[in-house]
Amino acid sequence: MLNPLHVFYTASLVGISAFSGLLLLLYHCAPVLYYLASGILLGSVGYCLVLYLAPKSRVNGNGKAVFITGCDSGFGFGLAKRLDSLGFTVFAGCLLADSGGEGAKKLRAECSSRLSTVQIDVTDDGQVKAAVQQVKDRLPTGSKGLYALVNNAGIWQPGETEWVSLATYRRVMEVNTFGTVRVTKAFLPLIRRAKGRVVNISSVAGLYVAAMAGVYCMAKAALEFFSDALRHEMHKWGVKVVIVEPGSFGPSTNILLPNVYKQYIENVRNKMEKAVKEDYGMEYFDFKTKQLRAWIDCQPKDPTPVIDVMSDAVTLSDPSHRYLVGADFEDYITTM
Repeated sequence: MLNPLHVFYTASLVGISAFSGLLLLLYHCAPVLYYLASGILLGSVGYCLVLYLAPKSRVNGNGKAVFITGCDSGFGFGLAKRLDSLGFTVFAGCLLADSGGEGAKKLRAECSSRLSTVQIDVTDDGQVKAAVQQVKDRLPTGSKGLYALVNNAGIWQPGETEWVSLATYRRVMEVNTFGTVRVTKAFLPLIRRAKGRVVNISSVAGLYVAAMAGVYCMAKAALEFFSDALRHEMHKWGVKVVIVEPGSFGPSTNILLPNVYKQYIENVRNKMEKAVKEDYGMEYFDFKTKQLRAWIDCQPKDPTPVIDVMSDAVTLSDPSHRYLVGADFEDYITTM
């Protein structure tokens, strides 16, 4: 499988080599054109450096409302606190907001009065509709609508194709893909009115497939295309659509905590058909389980790099279309 970074480096080297050859030819055959081309090249490089190094403008959070899903823990929890500290009005969507969830309790205790927790299961039409109404009722005075929606809620389920039930495929797609579509469609009228933005938290898994993660990769790949299509459609409304693609940060969220991971594995083991268990053999199953465990143990436990980028996606006046976070894309493929 081609690594886009390798493709970029190769293309850059080919381009530089070709341009250098052209300059050499011009130097010998047409000195005036040589100096003109050299000036254009240096000017372009200088312009790019200025753009890269210049301070990037950010929006003022005062009076701007943001809705974030998946704030019970991990990236969503951290982003909710970050944006609250920057003056935004934060609606922190939590799966357990109304049932004593610890994440929701901590957010209410540790953040300002600008932050409120909102009960939302992204697979439940009724809860999504109720969340939209709560946001409408609590928008800051003078606000035209919702400045940003961050679709962060997600689940993960390991296993090879024959090990994972069709019900599990549906569940992962329902949360990671259709949940994002459901919430986005519900909030789009408010976002359009504010000329706001949608930030979808995808994954490097949406770009590459890895063993034992096929269903998750499939869901995130679908999310990538949904986001790109939405960007084209929302351009006429002045709405931005940003994709954040974290690498392997599982232990920094509740998705891959040891006890959660063990439960995932037990679910797979218990639900495998008898014939499949016999064909693969428990030795192979245990080998893949240990391999996956070793991969998870090597992942960063600090979510800050991802939260920093998520914050940029919300606060930068002119954000990029997508952000890759973490330099482990090649490892993600080869170690599995």
